[in-house]
Amino acid sequence: MPLKISFLPTFGACLSLIVALALSGCTHSGPSVSGEPTQAASNPLGTASSTPPPSELPDASCDWESPRLPSGSDITPNGMGEDLAATIIGSWQHTHIDDGGGYEPVKPTTDIRYVFPSTTTMIYCQDVAGATSKADRTANIQLEGTEIVLPSPATGYDVLAWTHDIMVWKNLRDGSLYILKRR
Repeated sequence: MPLKISFLPTFGACLSLIVALALSGCTHSGPSVSGEPTQAASNPLGTASSTPPPSELPDASCDWESPRLPSGSDITPNGMGEDLAATIIGSWQHTHIDDGGGYEPVKPTTDIRYVFPSTTTMIYCQDVAGATSKADRTANIQLEGTEIVLPSPATGYDVLAWTHDIMVWKNLRDGSLYILKRR
């Protein structure tokens, strides 16, 4: 079944937000990115952060040289694993979404990655056909319990369940659920 993308804002809505907030944007399916001004329309992380670009953070990049992980048939964890702060560090691939109709694989033309070099920095990586081209956005974040708090005005995520290799997030903006797999 193809993934429904009804939660994507229109280009015009994003463009209006860009003009209003300068280098901020709207959400595709969680935090979005802005690696270049032309891609700012998909930046849910809000305004630009003072965090160094990914190239300046040790071992922190979108790793676009590596292919997207296949969606496959991930098993959803149903409980909280080891320490979330230790588990979240690393690179994650968004593989499935549930926007109310059950989990569906992310479209093959959509590559969304989350990189956590630390519990205070997140790099959102997005390559979505027709929207962005291998873009990234770095933001200062906070991990408050199981909530990933993004810079205002963006909403964050609640990590509902996890193991060392798979996480389930709830998007606090629209209530959709994500499955992420460690890269």
